[in-house]
Amino acid sequence: MKKVVLSALALIAGTVMFAQSNDSNVLQFGLGNGSTVFQQGILNDSDVFQFGVGNTSMVDQYGVLNQSAVLQVGANNDSDVDQDGALNGSLVVQLGQNNESTVTQWGLANGSTVLQVGNDNDSDVDQTGVLNTSSVTQIGDFNISDVDQLGAFNTSDVDQNGFGNDSDVIQIGLGNNSDVDQMGVLNFSDVTQLGIGNGSTVYQDGLLNDSDVFQLGLGNQSFVGQIGWFNDSDVNQIGALNGSLVLQMGLFNTSMVNQFGLGNTSVVGQFGLGHNSVVNQIGIGNGSLVVQTNL
Repeated sequence: MKKVVLSALALIAGTVMFAQSNDSNVLQFGLGNGSTVFQQGILNDSDVFQFGVGNTSMVDQYGVLNQSAVLQVGANNDSDVDQDGALNGSLVVQLGQNNESTVTQWGLANGSTVLQVGNDNDSDVDQTGVLNTSSVTQIGDFNISDVDQLGAFNTSDVDQNGFGNDSDVIQIGLGNNSDVDQMGVLNFSDVTQLGIGNGSTVYQDGLLNDSDVFQLGLGNQSFVGQIGWFNDSDVNQIGALNGSLVLQMGLFNTSMVNQFGLGNTSVVGQFGLGHNSVVNQIGIGNGSLVVQTNL
């Protein structure tokens, strides 16, 4: 009888230990790669794969059912993942040299994906809250992306293809959406969303284009398209349900749109060289159309 009781206790203890176990897998092939994994909690999972020379990975997981996967192929790539909470997920893929990725997740069911292909790219993702989603893709050299999400159900997608492009996204609130696409050389985008259900799309293709979008309120929508060189756009939306569309095709075009109120709409189209437009809307339901061309 004593043996039966002891066997039962051992089985129960083994079951409890198994149920609370974390899982870590590290595979390294090459020279001077380094990996550090720290797990505290229940059923966290970490996978690290390193192929090459001098790659470094650090994973810290605190909580329940967090998942992290890191793949580094090349030389001197660096990845740092910090997860605190439950059901957070992170995927980091670095192919090339001297790429750097930092992912920090605090909360519940946040998701981050980072893909870097090239050299000297830098990505920083900070997520605090519930069900925030971030995707960063950097192809080329010396691209920089910074994503900060605070709240719930915010979504950010950053795609950079080229050299020296810079994107900064800040989302504070509920259900905001940002999409940034940069192709070319030294394009700059800054998106700040404060509130609920704001949406921003920025598309840049060319050289030294600059876009700044600021949204404060509810359900504001902005689209900025820049194709060419040295174009500059500023959009400020404060209020609810304002809509702005800016399209710049050419060189040295400048646009500023300021919307304060409810349900204002603005469309700006600049085609050619050296145009300048300023739109100010204050109130409810105002509409503006500006078309500028050298033809």
